[in-house]
Amino acid sequence: MNSNKFFNKLADFLILLPIFWSFTGLFHLYNGDKILVVLTLISALASVIKYKKSAIVINIKSKYVWLMYSLLFISITADILNLYNPINIRAIAILCVFLTFLPCQLITRKVLIFSCFIGCINALFFVVHFTYIDPVNRGFWPINAIPFATYICFISAIVFILLLTSKTVKEKFALTLTLIISIMSLAITETRGALVALLPTLISIYFYYAYQRKTLKKSIVISLISITLIFTAIYPIIKDRIIQTQQEITQIDDGNTDTSIGLRLNFWIAGINLIEQSPFVGYGQNYYSQLNQLAKEKVIIQAAANYKPPHFHNQFIDIAVKCGLFGLAFLLVLIFIPIFFVRNKSSLNAICIYSFISILILSGLTDVPFFHKQIFIIYFLCIGIFLSREKFES
Repeated sequence: MNSNKFFNKLADFLILLPIFWSFTGLFHLYNGDKILVVLTLISALASVIKYKKSAIVINIKSKYVWLMYSLLFISITADILNLYNPINIRAIAILCVFLTFLPCQLITRKVLIFSCFIGCINALFFVVHFTYIDPVNRGFWPINAIPFATYICFISAIVFILLLTSKTVKEKFALTLTLIISIMSLAITETRGALVALLPTLISIYFYYAYQRKTLKKSIVISLISITLIFTAIYPIIKDRIIQTQQEITQIDDGNTDTSIGLRLNFWIAGINLIEQSPFVGYGQNYYSQLNQLAKEKVIIQAAANYKPPHFHNQFIDIAVKCGLFGLAFLLVLIFIPIFFVRNKSSLNAICIYSFISILILSGLTDVPFFHKQIFIIYFLCIGIFLSREKFES
């Protein structure tokens, strides 16, 4: 009997391995997605051995799973036809296999809390190591600091929602500690765009629950005190970044756009001009000569053209430049369609999905989250597991 119990727990652990790895090692190693391939196959095998075809029968009816397979088909077709392909085949294939074989009853509250906790511990260790122990320029981390910070935002949103819906002191303590760790990690990355994405999302979630519970006035006071305390605690960490931002804004006002923020403005201006020149077809990856032409016409500075950016530091401008307005329309449908798959629009699962979409859109204003395969995986994985939870609870 004990032996059966052990093997059942082992099977469930093996099935959940891709989730645990996606919350940790996927962002710790440059090629973490290659290891995820192996873990996903192990997960699928363990699922078939323990649950036979029951998980497959349920999941194959999911509109979201079929959406993932549609993306896989589009990605493979684009590669065969040698077209520009913004969808990483390995990433979408991993999602298809995992979500097909995942028994939705395994995504419990405890699993979510554990996944977020190890994810936050991993994030703190990662940023402390590369910032203080073995200092490395943020651009040379195993994964760039900006997508890494976006990953922390996703975890922080889940933790915050679980905390607001927690009913036990033990759970509240664990979640509060996890949230503090995640905010510290985010502050150390010194990523401005991630803070712009996370703070409005968390504030919106907080006031939504306050409105639901009719504690809006009390919540405003608590939120002001909390924001003041958090800002006071992290100010020494982000002080230099704040000063740098102020200096860059001053330089832009003086006409110097050869700064971090200034270059982004140039990329956005260039992107908008390129969209106007080729609104429907797009340029794919063949836009560098156009950047030089825009520099000659004094539309952007030469430094921006010489930079040869792999993307335009804005998810929506970037996809419109590379795939045209049809590509942009497809991206917007892809972002918002999970909302229509949710049955209970006010459940914990629904609020988590809304928060992921909010973070993705806000972070996409200054970065290209889907350009990074790790963010692509964690985003669609999180959407998938919360839709699975919603289906199981229904």
